[in-house]
Amino acid sequence: MPQKRRNLDRRDLLESRLSELVVLIKDLSPQSQVAISHAQYEDEDAHVSVYPPPAMGAEEVRRLELAVGERCNDILVETGLFIIGAVCD
Repeated sequence: MPQKRRNLDRRDLLESRLSELVVLIKDLSPQSQVAISHAQYEDEDAHVSVYPPPAMGAEEVRRLELAVGERCNDILVETGLFIIGAVCD
């Protein structure tokens, strides 16, 4: 059963990293809505879609995009988990 345990460990790691991303997003923009999808179209592990409030300025949205993208890249390098993060308008 080593394969099953590895899959559970990876799933736990994914959930942990997704939680970290949500905390980061909420710290930067508490009013943003966050949607997480585990749909796999190619080799990604999850998708995180961020919906900032309409009143958020363009510079704040850009800063949020950069922070989410940077953290997703860090997670990929640290763990091999491929999480696609997108700030939607």
